[in-house]
Amino acid sequence: MKYKINFWVVCLLFVSNAIYGQINVRDSVLSILQIDTIDANLRFTNAHNLIFYNSTPEEAEELAMSVIYPFVQKTYDSESKQMTGLARLYLLIGFCHRERGGEDRNEKERLFFEKALEKALKSENNSICARCFEVGGSMEIKRGDIKQAHEYLYQAIDFYDKMELYVKSSEMLYIIASNFFDIKDSDGMKRVVNQMKEYLQKDMSKQSLYQYNVIKKSYFELLLENEKDIVDYKLVDSTMVYIKQNIDLVENFLAELSPFWMHSYAYYYMAKAFDDYYPEQSDSIFLYLDKAIEMMNAESFSQAQESNSVMEFKIFINTLRANALSRIGKIQEAYTVMNDVLLILDEMQNYNNLNELRYKAFLFMADYYEKSNNPAEALKYQKLLRQNEAQRYETEKIKVINDMSVKYETEKKEIEIQTLAKEHKATQRILQLTIGLSLTLFITFFLMIMIGKQKQKNLEQQLYETALLAELSQNELEKTRNINQQLERNPVKNCIEIISQTVSASLIEKDTKNTYIERLTKIDTKMLENAYQTSKAKITSMDIKYIICFAADLDTKDISLIFNIEPASVNTVRYRIKKKFAEEDAFRMVF
Repeated sequence: MKYKINFWVVCLLFVSNAIYGQINVRDSVLSILQIDTIDANLRFTNAHNLIFYNSTPEEAEELAMSVIYPFVQKTYDSESKQMTGLARLYLLIGFCHRERGGEDRNEKERLFFEKALEKALKSENNSICARCFEVGGSMEIKRGDIKQAHEYLYQAIDFYDKMELYVKSSEMLYIIASNFFDIKDSDGMKRVVNQMKEYLQKDMSKQSLYQYNVIKKSYFELLLENEKDIVDYKLVDSTMVYIKQNIDLVENFLAELSPFWMHSYAYYYMAKAFDDYYPEQSDSIFLYLDKAIEMMNAESFSQAQESNSVMEFKIFINTLRANALSRIGKIQEAYTVMNDVLLILDEMQNYNNLNELRYKAFLFMADYYEKSNNPAEALKYQKLLRQNEAQRYETEKIKVINDMSVKYETEKKEIEIQTLAKEHKATQRILQLTIGLSLTLFITFFLMIMIGKQKQKNLEQQLYETALLAELSQNELEKTRNINQQLERNPVKNCIEIISQTVSASLIEKDTKNTYIERLTKIDTKMLENAYQTSKAKITSMDIKYIICFAADLDTKDISLIFNIEPASVNTVRYRIKKKFAEEDAFRMVF
């Protein structure tokens, strides 16, 4: 009883101080470590967590090494336990740099990870070794080095296997398989799926089965993406079988599943499968969307999950619901639901991975207002569409439109606008002929204008704006066509000039920007022009731009800033381009 009272008194004091912003981290850590009625491991963990949630990276390093590490040396008499504690402290410092560090956060995180790994291996403690390799895998995934990430994760699996923690081994395989899904490597996914299946023989936990089902579902979805013209409904049925199995796990074994997962996604995946492949079954779509919401409301989430994951989930749900409602003719209800999506997106302006969902929402609203004969609002969302595209892709003035861009509906929308403009011109010609043929018809037409004056005014405004947008779009296409012609004459040299201009105009730090420009000027253009011709696959102008960035050793995050894409997408591009070159090709040094 004394143990429990002292422990909870400390916790209450900590929470009270934290609430009012008055916590003194050093004093609180010292207080926790001095309560000798509490188990030493628990004191270490509580002090560790207190520092992580309340300290800057510099404070974390100072407190970890000057306060907690002396406690470790005094408390644990074996070198193995001391090395284990030191490894955990180095990981802690690395985490603080990752979450709250400055511009050198990546370098600092890697530095302390390497220190942690060194001490973990010296400790010969399987648990801390597995944890370090798992952290290393996550770190390399974030940086885009998928090969190194997978090496770390497989080493983590070896240590988890030694401890017979097969559920953790399955979790590592799940992460590896997810990476293969992101880079659209179905062969890689298939290999890992077979490995996960083997682990299910050792680990019968419901969570591992749940993870296996998610990956199997994703694997079949990837195969469906590779289908060109005809949907293979056998693959669709296989996808829905694994989704259904996870729904059964959620409904019958929820207590045995990880509380860190949003299990309401199981219902959402089923609704999305119906929406993608059986859109006429709207009742099923709405049924599973309602179940997803019901499940989400029943789950307990941390404050961080509530502010990010749950809001993101609501966006997925409402976007799917709005599209399904629109498809069955409930346009006004669909508008209301999509408007809720936009309100949530406005609250998550800094959540960059929602750009594609923003695009879909803007496109929906633009179409809605066009059909509602409200050109002002339609134009507003057309402009938002263009701004969204500028964030997701390189500006039209400096990019060459490649095959990937046709996945988005920019070209479709421009064609629709041009069609409206042509219809407007045709209407004007017919009107002119009609006026010339008969004064009576002119008087009749004039009276019709007077009767529907406001309606006609709105229509003319809409057609004017449409024609203006079409003209702007034509100008942009002409500029892009000129860029293409320049690139064809001297691709590498012109690409270097374009990238140098982009770097100069970017938000990259000044010294780094100057370094990049200097590297770009020193690139051997003749060597690159000869080298890219060795590829057995077609190399696009956009590929050449990325290759130049890789050759100049630009940082992944800066490349993503230059091209207005996510850092993970840079690594996907690197992987795709690399596959076009064999080991003996001249570009291998770029990668």
